[in-house]
Formats: sequence, C-alpha cells, structure tokens
Amino acid sequence: TAQRMTKRPVKFGTILPELIAASVEDDYYKDPVERTWAISDALNAELNELADAGCPVLQMEEPQIHMVPARGKALGKLDVQDLVGVFNNTVKGLRAKTEVWCHTCWGNPSQQRMFKDIQSYQPTLEALNQVDADALTFETCSSGPGDLHAIGQVIKDKKIVIGVIDHHTLQVERPDEVAALIREALKHIPPERLIISSDCGM
Repeated sequence: TAQRMTKRPVKFGTILPELIAASVEDDYYKDPVERTWAISDALNAELNELADAGCPVLQMEEPQIHMVPARGKALGKLDVQDLVGVFNNTVKGLRAKTEVWCHTCWGNPSQQRMFKDIQSYQPTLEALNQVDADALTFETCSSGPGDLHAIGQVIKDKKIVIGVIDHHTLQVERPDEVAALIREALKHIPPERLIISSDCGM
C-alpha cells in the first residue's frame, strides 16, 4: 500500500525480538530466551510476507549486539553470539527477496544520550560482521569518527552506512561539518560501499 503511493523505494523498519521480548507482558513463556526465539520466528514469517509483497528494503532496528559490552547480556542471558543468532533467524530467507539493513545506534530517548561516555563499536565489530544483512548503520556524528578506521578494517563485504546528522540536538550541522565527516569516512571505506545517513538511520 505504501509503495503504491510513491515512485521512491519504501524502507520498512522493525524492532528486533530481544527488545520486544524485554517490553511485552508475557503470561505464556516461562523464559525470556524462549520468548525471544518465538518472537523471532513470528517476525520472520511476517517479514517474508512483506518482502514477497514487494518491499524493497527492510531495516532491522537496534539489535543489542553492540550494547552488550556497555549494558551486559540482553535479558540477562543473551550474549553477543546469541544475539547474532537471533538476528539471523529473524531475517532468514529475506536477502534472496529484498535488501536487509541492520541499524545500530547508541539510543536517543527523548533526544537524550543513554550513556555519559562515548561508546565504541569496536568490541563487537566482528560479531556485527556476522549478521545476515546487506548494510550496517553506525552512529558516527554524535559519537564522532573514532571507530571509522576499525569499521573499515573489519566490515569488508557489506554496505556501511554512517550517520552525519546528530539526532540528540536541535543544532543543524553545517555543510562543511558533514563534508568533513564524509571525507574522513572515505579514508577507510570504499565509496561504492559508503552510504550517508543520519545517526538514527533514516
């Protein structure tokens, strides 16, 4: 329905199972990990229907993979490799039909930071490289360009989407600031695999 209203491709975004599992009321499953996998299977079926209907881009929002070093295991039980497994189960079969994006950022509740200190993707880049996605997004405006070298070293076969717009502030970035961040990214990432976005992945 949405795609019929525009000639431009529609990107559909959905939250991932571990965050749904952490926020729903559950009177059926006795274990949050079991609940997470059940939600993953249900989402996979729905997302495959969406891809079959012609959705050209699916964006998986906020896998907790990169958050584990900062916040601990998801639901107190799921480590980095567990979360890679949940992601890949959720998107199973999709890449043959559509483009899959994996969106990561460091959170922006009510335009506020979640962490006092700037966080780094570096501890989990190898795991993020294992997700079954065509593109990985990274928050690089508000968090700074410090991870760009490592991202370019580890992520070799996926599109890399960098944020050049900060979603934590009402201050509008100047063109020269945006250009400088893109130039810095191009030192580490080939232009054919670099996509420019906002930190929030829009």
